[in-house]
Amino acid sequence: MSNSPTKIIEVASLRGMAMGIAAYTLFSFHDVFVKALVYTMPSAQILFMRSIVIIALCFAFDRRHLVRDLLQSDNRLLILGRGLLTLAAWVMYYTAARDLQLAELTTLYYFAPVLTTILAVIFLKEQVTLARVGAASIGFFGVIVAANPAGFALSLPVVLVLMAALSWAIAMILMRKISKKDRAIVQVFAQNLIHAFAMGLFSLPFWQGMTALEICLCIGAGIVGGMGQFLLVETAKVVPASVLGTVEYGALIWAFVFGYIFFGEIPGQSVYTGAVLVVLAGFLLAWTEHRSRKELLRR
Repeated sequence: MSNSPTKIIEVASLRGMAMGIAAYTLFSFHDVFVKALVYTMPSAQILFMRSIVIIALCFAFDRRHLVRDLLQSDNRLLILGRGLLTLAAWVMYYTAARDLQLAELTTLYYFAPVLTTILAVIFLKEQVTLARVGAASIGFFGVIVAANPAGFALSLPVVLVLMAALSWAIAMILMRKISKKDRAIVQVFAQNLIHAFAMGLFSLPFWQGMTALEICLCIGAGIVGGMGQFLLVETAKVVPASVLGTVEYGALIWAFVFGYIFFGEIPGQSVYTGAVLVVLAGFLLAWTEHRSRKELLRR
């Protein structure tokens, strides 16, 4: 018998991938609320309000063990690091949202799945199959086509979104590690506790009065964003980071739909071509992962 170690490739289930798609769909709805707020409210105040809403929801569902589980976690430093990274990502993302269309904003941000796949190989030692690389490549190419790079000029908002994508990709890797031990609601609670504390210090001295509509939009962003965060952490428990990154591309289509419905942003022809490629990448990944899973179950 050979003593050489066997490489095990973790296969994603269709249920897990569906959870990931649902999480990113919720984030797309969340982006609509944010896009509507950034023109009249400071980014820090929006993030503070959203985080307060999510913290309240966490306490409503699990007030007894939430703080205890966080204090007893062995991953406190990783949780802190992930919280700071997602904080940086959201602040940069919110700031850039003022100057970019929703489709442009989401498209640029979707450089994150490519980075996540690369980082998953380096830090999580995930075995990336040819199908995963192919799906990620097709999806990324679809994003590039949809973005129409000739229409983009290198500017501060563009740089901010790309930096946000890098921060998010690193946070995804940390989430994958943390999710193996800590409950999803604990992670969501800790992340938003960090966000609320930091953004509270920054925004409260310069607090801007809010209209009833702005308050409702903040509450909506908190509810939808909190659901998305919870579902994403649950997905990370059963789906490899390299697969979850590619699944993220699926939400790009919602950005185009919502941009048109709520903000009158009309996509160009390249957007539709890119969207077809993104959908194709998702179907390819789902089919190959499902087939691989069936083969493993037969053994």
